[in-house]
Amino acid sequence: MRKRAPLIILTLYLCTACSSARYIEHSEEPRNVQERSADDTGSKPASTFVPVKAKDIPAFTDPLTGLNTNESVVNSRPVAVVINNHHKALPQSGIGQAAICYEVLAEGNITRIIAIFHDFDTQKIGPVRSARHYFLDFAMDYDAIFVHHGGSPQAYDALEETGIAALDGMKLSETFWRDPERANVPGMFEHSSYTGEELIRQARERFEFRPEMREGLNAGFLFYDEQTVPAESAGAAFISVAFAQGYESSFEYLDGLYYISTDGKPRIDAETNERLSVENLLIQYAPVKVIAGDTAGRRDVDVVGEGEGLFITNGGSVPLIWKKDSHETPTRWYNKDGSDLYFNRGKTWICVVSPDTAVSIE
Repeated sequence: MRKRAPLIILTLYLCTACSSARYIEHSEEPRNVQERSADDTGSKPASTFVPVKAKDIPAFTDPLTGLNTNESVVNSRPVAVVINNHHKALPQSGIGQAAICYEVLAEGNITRIIAIFHDFDTQKIGPVRSARHYFLDFAMDYDAIFVHHGGSPQAYDALEETGIAALDGMKLSETFWRDPERANVPGMFEHSSYTGEELIRQARERFEFRPEMREGLNAGFLFYDEQTVPAESAGAAFISVAFAQGYESSFEYLDGLYYISTDGKPRIDAETNERLSVENLLIQYAPVKVIAGDTAGRRDVDVVGEGEGLFITNGGSVPLIWKKDSHETPTRWYNKDGSDLYFNRGKTWICVVSPDTAVSIE
């Protein structure tokens, strides 16, 4: 299917891309991105830094963040945890240690977070929530062990179809626990399931899940050698993403970091009381459609194929192209000219949205 070229911020032109269906076919609509005025901040200067290829990164560098780590972490298998993102579920625990977070709509106009943990030791992660089938694609990008508490019928079909290593809170009471301060409050039981690094590690060993990433997977990103503003980028000091009516995520740039808010309220990690922030922000446009006949209004999000988006880092924004050849292969990120996209070292937040989602950049 062919996407109509939308108006996009700073008069950047994104190329046409298509996306293949996974379980059902999708319809596509033009995205709704608010244009910046001519008085807004102009383009950032091109970087003079020379990027390094993944093969040139030091041996003890985390491939998901580009940061220094222990030798044992480098090739260790990541963990993908479905984290509840309902307003009642906030603040979340452990999320500040995630290397990468995907934010995507489920049903009910509320997003969920699929947090990819790699170099972590937090003993409280959650609240853990149920899976949707398209969440598995994010986990498989990194050959991650998939951690969830329940799931939709489509998710359980996908779990069986893919054979992904998974830990389900509906079946593993020894790996998950209920926080009594939440579970005993009316209306909070579904927001009370938690796990942690030690419990996940024990379950991985008990089920004899492979402890290292699949050989030859080449998961992760390419990183700049030093903190860099992308060449020919446009100013990006404040970004808002309206996932649904009454539900908006925003990212405010300050001193090299993007600080995250939901509906104007700062996001924090309940375990550290620290504000959530990332070095890199991706807007990934993908076909989104409510599943026909699904009485709960569940969605299908197609992230296998290729599409367009925005890469935002260090105060600059550039268009991107993403490609994912199959469920098992990692998503690859490119500049609009087809060259490899480089990230600044640090954490990354990925907003996966329909092309008609309102995104504004100031």
